[in-house]
Amino acid sequence: MNARALWATMIVLTGAYGQAQAQSSVQLYGIVDGGIAYVTNVAGGHTWMQTSGVGQADRWGLRGQEDLGGGYRAVFRLENGFTLNDGRFSQGGLEFGRQAWVGVASDRFGTLTFGRQYDFMVTNLTAFTAGSLTPSVLAFHLGDLDRLGAERIDNAVRYVTPEFAGFQFGALYAFGGRPGSFVSNSAASFGVTYGNGPFKAGAAYVELHDYTTLFGIGTSVLGKPLIGTLSQGLLPRFQTFDKLTVSGIGAGYQWGPANLHAVYTAVIFHQHGQSASLRTAEGGIKYTVSYAFSLAASYARSTLSENGWNQFAAGGDYALSKRTDIYLHAVYLHASAGVRAQIFSLPASSSTKQTVISLGMRHLF
Repeated sequence: MNARALWATMIVLTGAYGQAQAQSSVQLYGIVDGGIAYVTNVAGGHTWMQTSGVGQADRWGLRGQEDLGGGYRAVFRLENGFTLNDGRFSQGGLEFGRQAWVGVASDRFGTLTFGRQYDFMVTNLTAFTAGSLTPSVLAFHLGDLDRLGAERIDNAVRYVTPEFAGFQFGALYAFGGRPGSFVSNSAASFGVTYGNGPFKAGAAYVELHDYTTLFGIGTSVLGKPLIGTLSQGLLPRFQTFDKLTVSGIGAGYQWGPANLHAVYTAVIFHQHGQSASLRTAEGGIKYTVSYAFSLAASYARSTLSENGWNQFAAGGDYALSKRTDIYLHAVYLHASAGVRAQIFSLPASSSTKQTVISLGMRHLF
């Protein structure tokens, strides 16, 4: 091969490699969120604390795709959660506790993924909640039992269809991994979303066998005490139920600068042939005052047997740039007599009332 032919071959190969690289990508991303908070009642006393991930949970991750040809793409995501206060891993110390999955995607046939993933309560309904729109993770519901605050499922196979006339459907199944029992520790989830201009809606269902509750709600359920007195609102002793089923429906409407949103969820505990239902209805509004400044307010009512909770959330968010903002939020929870108020991820109050006011800064990269 002469020199001219060699150079021509190298140019062709380099161009082909560059084209392949252009069709594939890997992105590093993350959120760093920190601030201070004042809580009116933690085990009987007022307290100030440094906060981590109140506006949005701290994380960093890698996501990417590779063109496989024929309209197919290999896709993956690895996402780590951490606490800004001390640099530790979140999600029980897992390295990629927020998400860890790989799969294949097609505009024509949908997306199939395998790994640690969200169920459809998260992906289909969180956009209609105060916890997302205020934004304040403390505005999510009791113990996050309705899973709107981003709970995950291990060993999951997840499929989402392409969009059809505004509709998109999904299904998930998680293998329990216990030898000799196909059902133990398994989970299943289904969901649907719909979008038409300013109107968005979603519905979801998830069923979890041998479910372990980590966070407290300030009272007992089917004889199991769910009062979180440890840091981050965790139970002194985690409680396991035979089965937990969660369902919900939500919607949002963008009316000029106002985003009106509502969500309803039902959590059913199953234990030794008995059941108990925790139901929550929430409505709220987020109003964009200007490009940089927004206000939000919401109200949620939860009921469990004769017990009831009223939760109010309000906040303001100001963008310093496209990637950095500051926020001021407040959440107030009032429980019925005999129930200790416990705002999600905070230790239980000694009374029926609890308020938290948080000031923070969030940076996205």
